[in-house]
Amino acid sequence: MRRSESLAPPGGFRLPVRAVLLDVDNTLLDNTTAMLAAGLAAMAALWPQFTAEQHVAMAERYRLDPGGAFERYMRGDNDYRVMRAERLRDVAAAYGVPVPDDALEIYESAFRPVFAQEQRTFEDVIPFAERCAEAGLRVAVLTNSSDELTAEKFERTGLTGRLGSITTRDTLGFGKPDPRVFRHACAGLGVEPGDTAYIGDEWAADVEGSRAAGLQPIWITRGGRAAAPEADPVPVIASLDQLRVGERGLEVLDLGRAAPTG
Repeated sequence: MRRSESLAPPGGFRLPVRAVLLDVDNTLLDNTTAMLAAGLAAMAALWPQFTAEQHVAMAERYRLDPGGAFERYMRGDNDYRVMRAERLRDVAAAYGVPVPDDALEIYESAFRPVFAQEQRTFEDVIPFAERCAEAGLRVAVLTNSSDELTAEKFERTGLTGRLGSITTRDTLGFGKPDPRVFRHACAGLGVEPGDTAYIGDEWAADVEGSRAAGLQPIWITRGGRAAAPEADPVPVIASLDQLRVGERGLEVLDLGRAAPTG
């Protein structure tokens, strides 16, 4: 049998894979908390005339990026500084204020120290990596973050050198959901896409992107699980502890089957 095999305990799947690719933000690391804390510091530095409550809302708007600047960055249509500048202009326009001439420098000076300080690895990450190593399952990382930020995150959290090779948005000049980045990461592992699982938290970039590239997706939803049935179900987990690692690949326990909601 190929793809997802119904050989795991009732309610679960077995994925006959030889390798696992891992997303970083909100899969390995609590990026949302770090982004909001650092964003709050940055918004207060940029526009001190607003209240703390407004700074929180501004940081959330920046993180959600309603203008799609990060998506354009993933496609390779802009660079890191342009992406940041576009998001700041969106926040400024929403609150009716000008963007300071040195906005990017102010933003980075306030954001980066707090972002580094707030990095946290989820408790299930290292045990999962150890189980993969014991079972001979190859592991690597594929993230839409930059080389520089990813290196800083891993250095801060002690993940450097523990999760195999790292493919970032900078590797090819574009990121997920482009199927080429998934295939590139698989080639680096020496494993075919069909023999590789991809674990990530974003439906479009991670689930749909990896599936289009021929990988076997697992959707991790750490903030809570959707449970709407889908004709072609994707395994849904809330924790890496729900993955049993063995010689035949991954058993996905306590399975949820979900499609995106909203």
